[in-house]
Amino acid sequence: MSGHKGTSEKKRKRREEGGERPAKKKAIAPPTGNVRVEYLENNDVLGPMLAATPGLNFPSKITFKPYKRSKILPSGEVSDVLLQSSEHARLDYVAREEKDGSSESQLRDYIGVYDPVTGKLQLMPVRRVTVRSTLRSETEELQNQQARIDAVRSTNTTKRHELAKEFGSKKSRKAIEDMSLNSISRGEAGNNVGMAANILQGMSSMTSEMPTTKDLAAAVDSSKPRPQANLATEYPEDVYSTDVVVGRELMESIPVKDWVDASEAGKGVNVGSRFVAKRILALVKNKQIQKLKVLRFILLCIKFNDSLLGFGKGPKRIPNKEKLAAAMGEDAPEAVVNAIRRKFASETNDMPRWNTDNLMTHICAAALIVDGFEVDVNDLRNDLKLENKEIKQYFHELGCRVTPPTETDRAKLKITKAESASHNVAKLKLPLQFPKAMKGSAKRR
Repeated sequence: MSGHKGTSEKKRKRREEGGERPAKKKAIAPPTGNVRVEYLENNDVLGPMLAATPGLNFPSKITFKPYKRSKILPSGEVSDVLLQSSEHARLDYVAREEKDGSSESQLRDYIGVYDPVTGKLQLMPVRRVTVRSTLRSETEELQNQQARIDAVRSTNTTKRHELAKEFGSKKSRKAIEDMSLNSISRGEAGNNVGMAANILQGMSSMTSEMPTTKDLAAAVDSSKPRPQANLATEYPEDVYSTDVVVGRELMESIPVKDWVDASEAGKGVNVGSRFVAKRILALVKNKQIQKLKVLRFILLCIKFNDSLLGFGKGPKRIPNKEKLAAAMGEDAPEAVVNAIRRKFASETNDMPRWNTDNLMTHICAAALIVDGFEVDVNDLRNDLKLENKEIKQYFHELGCRVTPPTETDRAKLKITKAESASHNVAKLKLPLQFPKAMKGSAKRR
């Protein structure tokens, strides 16, 4: 009986009525149905990472400085990552990938995030690094010891060289002179350091007036037949400004009041350019006067191009003053016509190939400004009487990507898939993609 009583006393008492329920934690329900797995590329070399700390117990809050080293191999570019921290008073921590050839080092690690709401599992490859520590005093002592050894070796080498210069043969003296000219030692190195300093000083004086790579690139860019691009901007709309493409004085002189009055009166404007005609009414309704001036500039440039005389590959001629004024139209002020002629004509008042290309790229850049830097080149190609290859090349020279219309582009342009076969859309995006310079073929020997 006593044993039975002891057993019953150890039993858990029944929860009384009205008592508080024990705290419960809600568990995530196991996934039901299909789980969608999405693989994400980890193109960022510096993270995320998995860190292994064999035998280490380092502070949880510690900051590492990342370093990257890249090598170009036949198989492609290979990058090594190293993380280093000297925040500890006595220890240095270094984390790096240990590729020792073992089976574990050949494994690839992944991290995953599962969303129970959407049933999606995202996987991403990560780098595994091993964190190890070194005593800073030992490291510094090894560095100091190596510096002392290098200094002794340098001093002994200098003494031997001095003896050889004084008593050695002509061949040995020549060899020592070549060694001195081609070596710059670290630390105290006597005459070698002085000789190296003299060499560097001479090189500095010789190369001080040489153009830098940046200067050469700017010179090449300025020689291209296209508007000057602002390569330092972070926004596409600032690459080609109206001040560069059209010019501030010309912008002030171009009239658009007649277009505004005619459009607001419902009379419409008759022009000889399909590209220009499609955009006048919309710009007037939206009160975009600056873009309307740029559009008028495009029309004037198209008329200027149509007025040029000559055929073949030779320079085209600009007609005389009366014929040019008649070709540009009665509504074009004489000052505006003269400004456009001066802007694009050569010093001999004709239009060689460079000047003609410069005119075309300025028209294309102006079209980018009017259309928000996405232009359907079809109408402009017909207005300028160009081949499809030629108009695409002019937009390529501005750094644009020229591609067939996407489904979104077709909806915006209100064209069918069949009609899009004759259309191409030029888009100006950063970074700009200029055509690569053509390299001449090697001459056969």
